[in-house]
Amino acid sequence: MLVNTISRVVRVALVAMAAGLLVPAAIVGAEHAAQDAKPTAAQASAVAKTDAAKGEVAAATDTPSAPPAESAQDELSRRATDPTASPLTFGLINDVTTSYRDLEDGTPIDENGYQLKFQPVLPFKAWGVANILRMTVPYQVSGPGPEGLEDLTIFDMVILPQSWGRIGIGAVGSFAAATSDVSAHASAGPAIGVVVPVSKKLNLGLFNQNLFGNDVSISQIQPIAAYQLGSGWSLSLGDLQWPYDWKRGEFVSMPIGLQLGKVLPVAKQPMRFAVNPQYDMKDLPGGSRFKISFTVTLLLPEGKK
Repeated sequence: MLVNTISRVVRVALVAMAAGLLVPAAIVGAEHAAQDAKPTAAQASAVAKTDAAKGEVAAATDTPSAPPAESAQDELSRRATDPTASPLTFGLINDVTTSYRDLEDGTPIDENGYQLKFQPVLPFKAWGVANILRMTVPYQVSGPGPEGLEDLTIFDMVILPQSWGRIGIGAVGSFAAATSDVSAHASAGPAIGVVVPVSKKLNLGLFNQNLFGNDVSISQIQPIAAYQLGSGWSLSLGDLQWPYDWKRGEFVSMPIGLQLGKVLPVAKQPMRFAVNPQYDMKDLPGGSRFKISFTVTLLLPEGKK
């Protein structure tokens, strides 16, 4: 009986030992499995970097590309063809008239005409307001008319920026040469201009000058249209002046034409070259029929004065 009791105690002890060995082993195995399931710090950092790179690529793909910035040549070309935003310039305009209309008695004019104009444009500020001062000094070199210095014109406009464009308001004066036989050696009047930037490339507008004096009553209308072709090239109407003589009750000149211009550096100095053929639709005896203007302009943008 004692033997049976000892045998039972031994069996219970063996079972208890087995249970004690199995439970810690199971716990250790579970801990190792959990550690294997967790990513290391290096793995987590690599995953985070990959996700960030994917996000940047997606953001770059979804964001629309910005429009290309305007080049210095295009910016100067746009301003040079806008009378309300011109930089400081010194221009030489060569007007070559190749065809005239016959005189009143039917006599044809066979010779050509050449007129040279010096035209400086000076932007400045007075009392905190932007101004543009322009002067035109013409000299008749050859042609059917008298040779020598002709009427000098000068105007100043105050530039008023608007939400839709710019307005220029000022005054214009004309002074005849001392050798001229005209009765009015000086005339003056108001000037106004409007320019609307339809887009970064296209400007539209209208410019009006008025001269009143002794036996002088003239209003000039100049349409403005300029389109930037890129790389410093531009296509515009040029200097098309339509003068209306109130005493005669008619336009004395009605030119039409297009100007092709190009801004490019010459020895690192910005310059603009332009050609502007014009045909005068007004059938005025002795008046110009067809001429070509060649313009060479020295551009002095801000910072290069």
